[in-house]
Amino acid sequence: MPKTMETTFDRDALAREYARRHLETDSGVEEIHYLPTDAPPREIRFLEVNRLISGTTPLEPIDFGVDVGRAEGHTLNVLDVTPAQWDAIQNGQLPLPAGWTLDKAQTLARR
Repeated sequence: MPKTMETTFDRDALAREYARRHLETDSGVEEIHYLPTDAPPREIRFLEVNRLISGTTPLEPIDFGVDVGRAEGHTLNVLDVTPAQWDAIQNGQLPLPAGWTLDKAQTLARR
């Protein structure tokens, strides 16, 4: 019986690729903050500063299941915030979702 090769999951590389695509396809996204600290091993967390969204809805990440049920299965959670909300988060006036932190965040911005 042949051995099956297990796909290596490189969360950081996938995060960079997703960020590149989001920045290319959504003109409202000014910058993306990749938040790996305290995230489960197969979860990618982005905080996206988006100037085209309304700040009237509660801060709630959107769960994009990706390749769920396969060896490379993982989740991409995206929290869109306005520039004003981003300022409030940085100043400690607006909390991140439970379990999310800016500790060791990696900022990916347009070139």
